[in-house]
Amino acid sequence: MTAPLTTTPDVRSHLANVLSGKAETHGEHCRIHGSYIATKMPNGKWSDCPDCIEEEKDLQRQAEQRARAGQANAGRLEKLREGSLIPRRFQSRTLEGFKTDSRRDKAFALTACQRYVERFDERLEQGGGMVLTGSVGAGKSHLAYAIGNALLERGHRVMGIDVYELIDLIKERAFSREKGASEREAIKAFVAGLDLLILDEIGAQLGTEWERLMLFKIINERYKAQLPTILISNIDAGALSDYLGERILDRMTEGGGMTLTLDWESYRKEAGHA
Repeated sequence: MTAPLTTTPDVRSHLANVLSGKAETHGEHCRIHGSYIATKMPNGKWSDCPDCIEEEKDLQRQAEQRARAGQANAGRLEKLREGSLIPRRFQSRTLEGFKTDSRRDKAFALTACQRYVERFDERLEQGGGMVLTGSVGAGKSHLAYAIGNALLERGHRVMGIDVYELIDLIKERAFSREKGASEREAIKAFVAGLDLLILDEIGAQLGTEWERLMLFKIINERYKAQLPTILISNIDAGALSDYLGERILDRMTEGGGMTLTLDWESYRKEAGHA
């Protein structure tokens, strides 16, 4: 049942006069909308420009819509972050936070990563990936996960994972007793629906032939689906080529992909973080 309106006698009388055309009025001028008829209110004040009032209401409605949209976007981002598996240490990494120390080589690497984000729609169409190699602590993970975080903010589905964790997950899914579990289905989980896959610590583990084959299959399946992959390794490009195979590295450079070698001193020592 609708609750009755609670108004004072003065307000009810004023409303009755407005409806009957007996309310006290006079002409006013709005510097924005021009002339309008002002009505004397129960408190003795005159009504403002009706067009200004409507515009203010529109602005308020738009602000409320933006607030609701912002809350919805924040919720979607939180869900994307939960599914990204990006380690907590790297969830706050940004490209803006990467210190170049006025060095040309660091500035080049940063610019390359910024352009990768800016042109990611092209990379997503062509499958262009990225390989980051270099010494321990040079900032490879910072740059890679900063790219991932920037793309999460844009609504892309991103996953970042160490290779040894990836192999463990494949083993769990491939050898599970659940119906439909298979090696092929395990690999699909890292291909379909992921706009970007970041694989860290490549070459750090000993790596059996089976493990390297799984890694090759995931990268290859993403290559065939034209889905970008970022590889991070502490070993140099030559050793990485021996480890993964020359075909894999060649494919990483297709579709606008690139290899960046970070061969400066430890970024952890210089910047105080990885």
